Amino acid sequence: MANQTAGFGFRQAPTVGSTPATGGQAEYKVKSGLGIGIFQNNPVSLQSAGDTGYLQDATADTMDDGIGGGADWSTGTSNIQPIVGVFNGIFYINSSTSKPTFANHVLASTTFGTDYNTGSSDGIGFVNDNPMQEYTCKADAAVTQANLLSTFNPTDGATAGTQTNGQSTVKLNIASADATSMFRIVRTANDPANNDNTAANSNVIVQMFPASCVSN
Repeated sequence: MANQTAGFGFRQAPTVGSTPATGGQAEYKVKSGLGIGIFQNNPVSLQSAGDTGYLQDATADTMDDGIGGGADWSTGTSNIQPIVGVFNGIFYINSSTSKPTFANHVLASTTFGTDYNTGSSDGIGFVNDNPMQEYTCKADAAVTQANLLSTFNPTDGATAGTQTNGQSTVKLNIASADATSMFRIVRTANDPANNDNTAANSNVIVQMFPASCVSN
């Protein structure tokens, strides 16, 4: 059976040791009017310039802080911030209706209203930041045994982001193999509908590479 082709970013799998994932997540601030959208199942980091310390989508070809992301992301890049985890949604005040809003993503240039409980116009992004979490993702090319334990980046989310209904459609970029990349393949997913590793679009299990994330 041919592999299904649609990418879906990085979905939580079990944690290291095959123990169940708790689905736990932490809160990080998102700046109102951010330049690039942040989409569910995409890796995220904190901006190192501009709106320093605020969350950004790390798959963008050029991230909000002006540094290359996606396939070009590298721990060897000057001023790059480590990955904090994988994005799972946002809370903010809708500036038009003043209503509290929960969503799986936030589009570029979305302006948040003021939260009258806190006086802040920041959004709150929910991020799975457990360094022991494993993720299922789709490889954009064939995967060999030699690729196991190697590190890779996502495909580019482009400038505006790549998503369907707010969910990421990026894949693992097999051509980006480099010791300074985000994710390490730990094994194949053995998904019956997506287990032909000799062809593009098979599913694999990855973990944030320690040197690329805040657990290091």
